[in-house]
Amino acid sequence: MDKRMPYRPTGRYIFFLFIIIGLFSYLVYHLAQLQLISADEYTRSADNRRQVSIAMRGKRGMITDADNIILANDIEIFNVTFYKDGSQVSKSAYGIYTKSILDTIAITERYGGSMCIKPVIERNEDSGEWQFNFGSGVSQATLNLREKSWRSNNYLPNTRYPTAADCIEKLFDIYQFPEGVDEETKVKVMSVYSEMQMNLFNSQPIVIAKEVNKATVHEIEAKTSSLRGMEIAVSTKRVYPRGNLAAQVIGYIGAITDNKYYSEVLQPKGYAYNDFIGQDGVESSMEDWLTQNSSLRKGYRLVERDRMSTITRELEYVAPQDGNNVKLTLISSYQQQAERVITENVADTRRQQEREMFRQSWQERNKQEILSRDWIKYPVELAMRGVIMVVDMEGRVLADANTPTFDLNWMINGGEEAKAILLDERNLLMNYAIHARGTPGSIFKLVTSVAALVEGELKPLETISDGGYYMVYNKDKNTAPKCWITEGQRWKHQNQTIEQGIKNSCNYFFYTLSDRLGEERLYRYSALFGLTSRTGIDLPGEQRSVVGSQMTLYNPDNPVSEATQDTAQPIIVFNALKKHFRKCGASFNIEYDDERLNRCVKRLMDMAVNNNQGEKGIIWIEQMRIILMEELNMTREMVFLQAVIGDAYSLLNDIKWGGGSTILTGIGQSVTFLTPAAVARYVCAVANGGIVYNLMLVDSVVSPDGTILSQRIPTESNVIEGAMQYMHHVHQGMKGVVDEDGTAGSFFRNNPYKDDTCGKTGTAQVTRIDLENNSWFVSFVPIEKPEIAIVVFIPNGWKGALSSMSASRFIEWYMKQKTLRTTDAPLPIGNTLAP
Repeated sequence: MDKRMPYRPTGRYIFFLFIIIGLFSYLVYHLAQLQLISADEYTRSADNRRQVSIAMRGKRGMITDADNIILANDIEIFNVTFYKDGSQVSKSAYGIYTKSILDTIAITERYGGSMCIKPVIERNEDSGEWQFNFGSGVSQATLNLREKSWRSNNYLPNTRYPTAADCIEKLFDIYQFPEGVDEETKVKVMSVYSEMQMNLFNSQPIVIAKEVNKATVHEIEAKTSSLRGMEIAVSTKRVYPRGNLAAQVIGYIGAITDNKYYSEVLQPKGYAYNDFIGQDGVESSMEDWLTQNSSLRKGYRLVERDRMSTITRELEYVAPQDGNNVKLTLISSYQQQAERVITENVADTRRQQEREMFRQSWQERNKQEILSRDWIKYPVELAMRGVIMVVDMEGRVLADANTPTFDLNWMINGGEEAKAILLDERNLLMNYAIHARGTPGSIFKLVTSVAALVEGELKPLETISDGGYYMVYNKDKNTAPKCWITEGQRWKHQNQTIEQGIKNSCNYFFYTLSDRLGEERLYRYSALFGLTSRTGIDLPGEQRSVVGSQMTLYNPDNPVSEATQDTAQPIIVFNALKKHFRKCGASFNIEYDDERLNRCVKRLMDMAVNNNQGEKGIIWIEQMRIILMEELNMTREMVFLQAVIGDAYSLLNDIKWGGGSTILTGIGQSVTFLTPAAVARYVCAVANGGIVYNLMLVDSVVSPDGTILSQRIPTESNVIEGAMQYMHHVHQGMKGVVDEDGTAGSFFRNNPYKDDTCGKTGTAQVTRIDLENNSWFVSFVPIEKPEIAIVVFIPNGWKGALSSMSASRFIEWYMKQKTLRTTDAPLPIGNTLAP
């Protein structure tokens, strides 16, 4: 048996073993040093260097007119920003930050600037006591929510600091003010801290002074090392170079005010809550194209900050992208001229109204109304607003001019000027072309004309004479409708063809046509002309026009509410019936609850719409008795009382459509309410032969590098079949309106282009005072090959003829400009000077 020698490690193995042990010991030593000995040093180093991503924004896109004239753009400005690390809450840190804020305030104010942050705690002007100021114009619930959020972010619970005085005393103590700082300055510093605390969650600097001058920029940048947390940031400001031109069309930008809209719509797109967005007009409707605030376009700086918030180095930079540019169909020269003529027109109309009011003849005519009206509660409404809209034959909006208007830059700058705009009783922000609806009066007669001709209810050469009172639906002349012309002048309205009927605007003529057409066909042609739908214009908040019919007066398929009915009439009747039945029940010591009354009244209203009244109203009366007994448990005695049935029957009549309502619709009265935009689309269709185009305001969207991202083209909404062959007769009738003896003749008498013009006046009754009538005028030129259609609307403008003033002046300007554009200018021969 072999006996082997025991293993003995050689010197080489021992050497390697020592090396391994030594390396292991070295690692253990340095690990211990890292974790135990140098932990504080590394912690301090980490505290001194924090990585922060700062969002960067480019410029909001420009808005230009059709000729690329800039209507809205961004300019570069410099803002002072402040950032405080939320972890730095020691007294020494606050002392450093407070000194920085104080020094920055002093520098900014020395060069004429000011802090842009409003204090949340201030002195009451009357009592001198401290009070909270979390804004105005919002509900108490919103104010409470803002206070709760502010207290939470500033660690000032209600239980411990119940009053504004308690809160500000605590804050002044925290902020470590040096001796000698006055109260007003302390409040400014407190405002900066307060705003920063409210924005700590997003780790972004806050703007504390906007649009500072170069001197401020240079001094703050020179003192960066001592002004801890302060920086100069390059930003942008929205400006409107043309001031008030097309103000209601362009709109303006402003702060986000709707928390729900922000959280549901804007935040998912990458917006910050302090970003500005379009508030109205194109700025609002084209927000997604124009904005620089979405995550798709924002850039960022990844920087390192030390413990006192100073940037030590930049780690990464991604450049932001500018928003896209929007080109409109508006032409600035057209818009400027339109604004001038409508302003003159409204002012002249009001002067004539004021003179008329003091004429003895007018006071005698209106004596009964003057004596019976409560003038304190219902003062006379005279012309104070107006709108003129110009479109081409494919629906492009060339001008949309409102008067009065305002400077858009005032809304951006804020202050007293912006406040004056918002509080102006004339609703300056309102674009009357799309936001206002008015009874159209006789401009609607063009719909009735085309419908009657196309449907064969009137031959082009057929004549109709004014027979005075239209007695088809009335037995009493006192309530029967008649033409506007006096009995002594009625001979002028005899044997009228369609052309003469339009020229004379004879109500009797159009009562006859409307009666022949009936409710269904008259409404259908209104819809074909686009008068029952929105126009598709690229603006927010467009109102939908409505034309009289049973469904317009009251639609039984919908609930009785403002949101679901086209007019207020059903709501008025609904509430009147409830009041009536409560009174009836009370006389029998019966009290009806709201739910039963609602159900009963809705059934009664639906019954009225779905049933004929029958001879002497017997069908309605029988149905009413059944409903009242079933829904309100009325006794047989009660439902046979005239006091119960009679008034209810009369009220139900107010929501029942009849032939009398149809003939009023045919002349633009009844429950027909149109926007000027809808009328512009309709008149354009009359001019071009029956093609109804959607209105178009945006021509294209262009990227910052000039690439066309979206090119808009005219779109047809409808074509009125069979209308083209009859339009000549309609046009000739409209031409007569501006002739010497036409209803607008006086304002076209000296117009050199009156033979090229087609027009129609519209006077719509609003109250029994004629001065309060709505005034409309529609027109197009030239008659042979129309190019533009014009709509003028002056609420409470007295007479339709008065609105023709601005149209006449615009047409004369347009036609002269057209001549200049199409005339070749003579050029001098070589080596000679131009004359």
